[in-house]
Amino acid sequence: MNQADHQKRRLIEWITAEVTRQVGRRYQVAWEVLDDRSLREIRRLLRDLETEKDIAVRQARLFPWQTR
Repeated sequence: MNQADHQKRRLIEWITAEVTRQVGRRYQVAWEVLDDRSLREIRRLLRDLETEKDIAVRQARLFPWQTR
């Protein structure tokens, strides 16, 4: 296994774990068929969604009378 394959495997493991953590269930997605760029974009998407969730929770705690 070369360095690129190892990095891709670690990225897939991170994505799988993060999806499971955020959603609370496992999905049978064939991440291996995606290219490295697509996997990095999925990682970016998951991080952005987590940030948006944190902002929404913070806003709801600070201003519970306001709804979006």
